[in-house]
Amino acid sequence: MGYSWQFHVILQYWPVFVRGAMITLQITLISAALGMIIGVPVGIAREARATWIRLPATSYVELFRSTPALIQIVWIYYCLPILTGIQFEAKTTVILALGLHTGAYIGEIVRAGINAVDRGQLMAARAIGMSYWLALRRIILPQAAQKMIPPLINEFANLMKLSTLASTIAVYELLQESNNLIASTYRPLEIYTFLAIVFFAVTFPWIWLSRRLERRLQRMS
Repeated sequence: MGYSWQFHVILQYWPVFVRGAMITLQITLISAALGMIIGVPVGIAREARATWIRLPATSYVELFRSTPALIQIVWIYYCLPILTGIQFEAKTTVILALGLHTGAYIGEIVRAGINAVDRGQLMAARAIGMSYWLALRRIILPQAAQKMIPPLINEFANLMKLSTLASTIAVYELLQESNNLIASTYRPLEIYTFLAIVFFAVTFPWIWLSRRLERRLQRMS
């Protein structure tokens, strides 16, 4: 028995998808900004010689990379208030959790970028009297930044997909809005198919750009 597709549902309820998409974009952009704010100093700290600087940064990275983002969202939303009395609004919780999660991965990207620069350049800078931090800022980081761009773009694309986890605590992003629409229209195939197309259309260009930049940087090196 053939299935009768009815994609007119998508056109009929397009404001619902637009509203959900705006929340998804907001979560992604703010989480990405928070991840950068956290990840850059964490990545630098992981290369510090002082144990008291390096150890907390390493512990943070390993904790958030070794646990699922979903668990982090649920823990901050349900467990943190019990332990501390601090209760975040649902969307704020998702942004905070995804920002911390992304910050750990960006920290690793920054660390890898620093390590990709020839250590001899740092030694040469120290030999002419530069401090470690001055050499890092003026010589190492500008070169490392070029190598970081492709994985950072790829991480941004992954973060956009992770934003769908917000639906687990009833944040009305794109997936949650779609689930609510399915409950009222009983057209899951059309809505989930359209949702997959939307995420592919938004995410794939970033992944493609990341690959292009990576190949170009390889040819330049």
